Amino acid sequence: MSELIQLEQISKHFGGIHALKKVSLQVHEGEILGLIGPNGAGKTTLFNILTGLYTPSSGNIEFKHCSMLGMKPHQVLKQGIARTFQNIRLFANMTALENVMVGRHARTRAGVIGAVLRNAATRTEEAAIGARAHELLEWVGIASHAHRLAKHLSYGDQRRLEIARALATDPQVLALDEPAAGMNPAERDILKQLIRRMRDQLGLTVLVIEHDVKLIMSLCERIAVLDFGELIAQGTPDEVRRDPRVIAAYLGGGAK
Repeated sequence: MSELIQLEQISKHFGGIHALKKVSLQVHEGEILGLIGPNGAGKTTLFNILTGLYTPSSGNIEFKHCSMLGMKPHQVLKQGIARTFQNIRLFANMTALENVMVGRHARTRAGVIGAVLRNAATRTEEAAIGARAHELLEWVGIASHAHRLAKHLSYGDQRRLEIARALATDPQVLALDEPAAGMNPAERDILKQLIRRMRDQLGLTVLVIEHDVKLIMSLCERIAVLDFGELIAQGTPDEVRRDPRVIAAYLGGGAK
């Protein structure tokens, strides 16, 4: 696998709090990489740096061998890195279809003039946006809810809707922040299958933060472990499972 993302000696300080301490990590094209660690280990901070919400205090980030330092979230999205959030961020009073269409507008051509004049090109593009949004709802398995308000969907379906909206941006990399949070076992199985399909059928590289260690161990080819802002281990699930530093910091004796 070729290297897609390179994080080099990433540190992030919030006043006297060192959220990340010289974290170096490579993400390979086409892999599903898990990121685990106790609460407060720095996992979401690392995602926020990767997606432009935070600027690192030191270090460098490269995507396809080009630095992304200083890029804003919309610029990172244009480069091909999309994400979901630990706390669902949908437009609650918009329909599922409209939520996905909002995501699709990141790849549209019509500007302000086209939107005002409603010319033929703009109308054609908007029809294509709607059609693509419906395809993505069908792809994640919630097309029957296309015209329901997002706030009326079940928690698991809201999670899938957020993924569909991220997919609408045509990403190369999808970063999922605790996608299984609040899901029941059946919904977790559906999610696991969906993530594998995104990699196998869409060719995406997927990064996953998750507290469900069993899910991560069964889903990911490679896992990185953070503890108190430091990268303490990385490797295959078996390698991570056996690492004494991981056992001491996070897994205890219960990972199977």
